[in-house]
Amino acid sequence: MQVLQQGRILENKDADNILKIMSNDQAMTILRSTIDTPKSAWDISVMSGVPLTQVYRWVRRLHTSGLVRVSGDTNLSGKKFFMYQSKVSSIKVTLTSITESVMEIS
Repeated sequence: MQVLQQGRILENKDADNILKIMSNDQAMTILRSTIDTPKSAWDISVMSGVPLTQVYRWVRRLHTSGLVRVSGDTNLSGKKFFMYQSKVSSIKVTLTSITESVMEIS
């Protein structure tokens, strides 16, 4: 499978990882909930109903796969916090033949 992510071709192992992510309801919920604005893990958990531990697990995996952007800051009391935003607005899979397919991520 050939995977094009924002114009670059990914390795097969990355393609397999992205397909596994796409097949998971919690991961897709996190991506959908962070498309428009960055959110904290707590906000994602409260809004989506995904347990906070699962949000952290999936955000780490989504970030490693290049699907989520992570930004951090420090609040007034000096505590660090992180915000997560989807880098994906669409995922398109085209099955061209038995042995070949193309996935476009933008």
